[in-house]
Amino acid sequence: MLVQGPGLSWVHPDGVGVQIDTITPEIRALYNVLAKVKRERDEYKRRWEEEYTVRMQLQERVHELQEEAQEADACQEELALKVQQLKAELVVFKGLMSNNLTELDTKIQEKAMKVDMDICRRIDITAKLCDVAQQRNCEDMIQMFQVPSMGGRKRERKAATEEDPSLSESDGPRQPQGDEEESTALSINEEMQRMLNQLREYDFEDDCDSLTWEETEETLLLWEDFSGYAMAAAEAQGEQQEDSLEKVIKDTESLFKTREKEYQETIDQIELELATAKNDMNRHLHEYMEMCSMKRGLDVQMETCRRLITQSGDRKSPAFPAVPLSDPPPPPSETEDSDRDVSSDSSLR
Repeated sequence: MLVQGPGLSWVHPDGVGVQIDTITPEIRALYNVLAKVKRERDEYKRRWEEEYTVRMQLQERVHELQEEAQEADACQEELALKVQQLKAELVVFKGLMSNNLTELDTKIQEKAMKVDMDICRRIDITAKLCDVAQQRNCEDMIQMFQVPSMGGRKRERKAATEEDPSLSESDGPRQPQGDEEESTALSINEEMQRMLNQLREYDFEDDCDSLTWEETEETLLLWEDFSGYAMAAAEAQGEQQEDSLEKVIKDTESLFKTREKEYQETIDQIELELATAKNDMNRHLHEYMEMCSMKRGLDVQMETCRRLITQSGDRKSPAFPAVPLSDPPPPPSETEDSDRDVSSDSSLR
């Protein structure tokens, strides 16, 4: 190839000379084509890299999904084992429930019988306390009316002994009347002491087995619908065992929650009634103790009055044969008798 001077010339291999100006546009076009091809190649390379990255990510995601599928298979196996265990436990639970219904009903009936016995005992104790209180009130009224009459009888007896000494001998057998009164007071005291001992024996504690509820359908027959429920659950299991298992478990749990709530309400009501009954028993006991203290005070006052009357009667009765020959002792004045009657009335009050 030969290139010369300002007028460049290009020698063709065949000997044909061609101007470079005529070749330059083709080369420029070729360069443009090559640049376009290079850009397309870079674009294809970038897309290939992006697609390769996406492919690698998809492969990693596939591996993760495979691992999760394996874990899901393991969890499914565990759930199948748990379902089998739940089926076995449900069978055992139904067996226990059907076997223990009769025993639970028997225990509840025994508890109800104990409660009825306790209620009957408390009613008897209350009735006996009322009888004792009424008897004591009657005795107090009788004694209040008998004390003044006994003073008048003693004065009449004194006048009769002054007139006829033989009447004093006939009044001797009347002494057992005081013994009868004393025996009556002793019998009342023994009866009240026996009632106090009985109250102490029937003092109920908080942790005792007897509960104070009444024999009603709501409190004693709380388990009567479990047998029908167990039979219905067994029939449903025979028809569609796999489909109704979860439903049976949920129904059983809801039933037990409902029964637990009812039991708690019943227990609260029983505790309230028990506290009320204990307060009533304590009040009756306090009233009984007050009655006992009043009785002891009245017994002391009656004994004092009896001794005073006996001493006055002994002083007025003839102790020696020579007493009628001498002047009789002066009778007590009316003021002394009235003072003694007033003191006896105030002591009885």
